[in-house]
Formats: sequence, structure tokens, C-alpha cells
Amino acid sequence: MKQSIQLLDLISKEKLDEILQAVNEACGIGSVIADTEGRPISSESNFCTFCKDYCRATTEGRLKCYASDAYGGKMSLNDKEPYVYDCLNAGLVDCATPIIVAGQHIGNLNGGQVLEEAIPMEEAVLRAKSIGVTDLDGYLLALKKIPRVKRSRLRKIVNLMSVITQTISDMALQQILLTLQSKEYLNKLINSVSDCIISVDTDFSIAINNDRCADVFGCPQSAFTGQSLLNFIQDYKILNAYKQNLDQGVQDNFRFELTALTQHKKPFPAQISLSRVNDESGKAVSYVAILRDITEEKRIAKMKEDLVGMLTHDMRNPILAIDRALELLCNGRLGPVSSNQEKILKLAINTNDQLSSMVNAFLDIFRDESGRFELHANYYDIHKIINQCIEEYSLLAEEKELTVSFQQRGQFLKLYCDLFRIKRTISNILANAINYNVIGGSIDISTTVINGRALGLSPCLPETYRQKVVPARSYLWIIISDTGFGVPEAYQETIFEKFFTVQTEEGLGRRGIGLGLAFSKLVVEAHQGFIFCRTPSRSDSKSRSPGVEFHLIIPH
Repeated sequence: MKQSIQLLDLISKEKLDEILQAVNEACGIGSVIADTEGRPISSESNFCTFCKDYCRATTEGRLKCYASDAYGGKMSLNDKEPYVYDCLNAGLVDCATPIIVAGQHIGNLNGGQVLEEAIPMEEAVLRAKSIGVTDLDGYLLALKKIPRVKRSRLRKIVNLMSVITQTISDMALQQILLTLQSKEYLNKLINSVSDCIISVDTDFSIAINNDRCADVFGCPQSAFTGQSLLNFIQDYKILNAYKQNLDQGVQDNFRFELTALTQHKKPFPAQISLSRVNDESGKAVSYVAILRDITEEKRIAKMKEDLVGMLTHDMRNPILAIDRALELLCNGRLGPVSSNQEKILKLAINTNDQLSSMVNAFLDIFRDESGRFELHANYYDIHKIINQCIEEYSLLAEEKELTVSFQQRGQFLKLYCDLFRIKRTISNILANAINYNVIGGSIDISTTVINGRALGLSPCLPETYRQKVVPARSYLWIIISDTGFGVPEAYQETIFEKFFTVQTEEGLGRRGIGLGLAFSKLVVEAHQGFIFCRTPSRSDSKSRSPGVEFHLIIPH
């Protein structure tokens, strides 16, 4: 069926290209806005050589790409969430999210052109031949240059794309509301959507509302019209504040959450997209609010949180039982053990401790997101804590023939901190330094106390942290450096995000579930400190193992 709404009738191609350029700068992927058949509406922005010069260079290949883009949009529409999938042409990992205006699917934002893992050469050759590619060597060479991105990372990108498509949808809907002259047609249009559409004057008096408002607010349309929208908003000061920002020209549109009220003053969570409508002179004549009841979304999110919290909490008991059983064996209470058996048992205890640390990190991150993360601080000797961590990982270090050096100034160095969480933080970074080091490499740990004034002037400290340093305070500065494979500069900030891992072209990377460093950042910042990593200044940037320094700076 032919679409009754065309995206280019509502938003110019230049504006769509501008939006895509912003997507590319933020995400670093190829992207295009296409219609529901997969045919480009915008420019094909930031397309890689492989897709541009090979996959879409033949008639058969371009048609397959169109079909793939259309498929991604359809699946995203069916699933009612962003969709990540293998493209139907070359097998790259792509993603899609639909553009829906007035309840009608009119296009898709497609992106990707990345790989999670290499495609076998035989499969790649068959794909190339199927679309009529004759330059197979060039095809395979271009395929090797496709960047590797974890699917979990791509999901974060497609979530951002979803926000952008919602913005495009809102822009298009606003344009429709501005250009349509027939009130009868306008009523039919806004009554066809599942969200509340409310037009108010400059005093928030409701002028137009759709049928959905009666269901959400429990108020007949005739009674709803003419009332102040503020009567149906519990957090009316928030709504007023966003209106003022619109009037000041801060943005053209705001999307935010607040608590709305039914006719009988029953509260419910709502998401609102608020836009300003101007006359030809630029003066505000009305505002359009698109309101969605998100009660069900909140309920599902709460169920997910409860499930994660329950599973994480319940996993600690069997881990503790395993730990106690291994300690009984290792201590010889159930019979003598040989030295080799003792080494294996200690290795098992260490591994179980790592599993316990992962579960605890997951639980602490969950607590932080739920607003229940609390520190239990006291004064402890940080040198003793570091030495304990080194001892616990000594077997793993010996297996890789690593030299671990700890430069400590003085015998005792007291720190006001949460003992177990600081210890797990140091253990996380030390474990990384061991796991991603080279055979026969080294790990250096140092501690120093520095006053805030000197810290703020240190060229080593990132600019974002200098503004947060308190000159009158003193700080403990811990540096843990290794001679391993390092962290590329492009990832030295994002590596502290949840579920983020680094994978290099050589197959060497920071593996795991990506929670250790996110937990470490949570703990250090909860102590009002800073954590960051950098490539050592002494390193050769072209080296296969330039090493990395992790810096922990905590108020002393």
C-alpha cells in the first residue's frame, strides 16, 4: 500500500543529512535513512569502501542491500525495539530502527557496517559471486578493513539511533500539525495515534486533544478541552521550566519524564515531548505536547531490576559454599594434600574469588542504579591492602613469569575507605594487568600522597578532573602500570562503561563481561576520587605491547 505520508515532504534532505552526520560523529558507523522498501531517502553517509564500492556497486548487490535495510526496519517494527542483525548481502552486522509518524511506518534509520568476528573467506567469496562482483581480491581486502564492534556495543549505538528516530518522528509530526489546514483532517490524524497529543496556548489552556487523552486521563474530550494542562500534572514546575527553556531558545524540543494525574488525581508516570509553535514573526502562539503513559514500561523495568537483584544476590550463597569447601581441602582438614594439589586448590580458590568479585560488582552496580549503593568506610592501611592483593594473585603472576614490583613510601599509609570495595577495585586492575600482559613482562605499583594544589597542576591529570580537585585536600595517588597489550587511546574513557570490552585486530583484548572497570569507577567516584588510564609516556605507540597505566586518586 502506498504511503500517504512522505518523509521528504516533512523534513528536507539537507536536514536529514545533517542528522546523519551527527550520528556518524557520535557513533563512527555508516548510516542511511531509507524508505520502507530500503531505498535511500538521505545520502548514504560515512559508508565504508566495502559497502560503497563492492556490495552496492552491482545491480544485484544494491537490490540486496535495499532488501536488507527494509528487513531490518520491518523486524524492528515487529519487535517494537531497535533491531541488530546480519545484513542479507555481505553478512556484516547492521542495525535498524523505524521512523513512525502519526502511527504510520514511513522509513527506517539503518546503520552498522561492522563485524563482530571475521567472515570465513569461502563464505565471503560465495557472497561476492552471488551479486556479480568480479574483483574478488579487492572485495576480500576491503572486507578485512571492516571494524570489529561487539554486538553489545552496537546495541548501545542502536539505542541512540532509536532516540534520533523518535526525534525525527516528532519533528515530522510537528510539521504535519503546522501545515495541515483542515481541522477535520487533523482530528482524524491525531486520533489515530496511541499517544496523547495535546495542543495548549501560552497559558497551558488545552485547545486540541485526541481521543487517547480520554483513555489516559479518564476525562471526556469535551471536559478536557479548555482546562489548564497544569491541573493534570503533579510536577507542574518541571513542565513550566521546560516551557521557559523553549521560550529562551535553548532547544526546539524537549523530551522528559514526570508524574501526571488522572481526572481523579491518580498519579501515573508519563513521558512528554514538548515543542513550541511560532507564528511567522517567531512569536510563540502555542505548544504541542505528545504524552505517553509509561506505567507498563516502568513495571517491566522494575521486574527486570528485581530479577537481576534476586539472581545476583542468590548466586553469592553457592559461591560462598564452594569457597569454604576449597579452604577445608587446602588447609588439610580433610586429609593431607601434596604441594602440587595445594597449588591447584589455591588457583581454584582464586578463580572462585574472581567469580565472587564479579557477582559482587554486578550487585553493587545494580544497587547504584537503584539508589541503594552505600559505603562502609573506616581507616585502613592501603599498603597492607595492596600487598594482600599481590599475594592473592601471585600464582597467576608466576604462571606468566611476571615481575610485580610495589614501590611504597613508609610502612603504613592510612586511608579512609570501604575496605572490601577498595580491595576489589585494586584486585580488578591487578588481574587485568596480569591477564593482558606479555610472558615475562612486569607490573609496577606505586603510591604517593599529593596535595590538591599540586594535583590540579599535574599535566597527567585529565582536564575534566582538574576542575573537581579541592586544593586544600590531600590525595592518595595509586598507579598500576604493566607492559601488556595496552588500551588504545580511543577507548581509554569508554573502557570504564558497563559491558564494554576492547578487541584488537590481533585477537588480543580485554575480555570478560565488562563489569570490573565499571565497578572500579563506581567505587572510586563514590569515594569522591578519580580513575583513568593512559598509555605510559615512555612507551612506543607503535609497539604491539605499549602497556597501560591505571591511576586511582582518592582523597586522603
